[in-house]
Amino acid sequence: MASRSKFKDPGFILMIVMIAYAAFVFIWWPTDIYMLDISLVAWLMFFGLFFWFLLAIIYSLWIETIESSND
Repeated sequence: MASRSKFKDPGFILMIVMIAYAAFVFIWWPTDIYMLDISLVAWLMFFGLFFWFLLAIIYSLWIETIESSND
């Protein structure tokens, strides 16, 4: 079995995506921008829940594809 690059690992790639999203939210944190009387940060955190769930599904499918191709 050939060794795969750590930079092509699904966990590493999705971790970078999660860090980028978290950084985006924290960049907006000190601003006072409101939509429908709710802070933009609260909206980003709310939609982040769906984003994390989507990333979990993508990760699971990606790992299954890699494992099935190794068999």
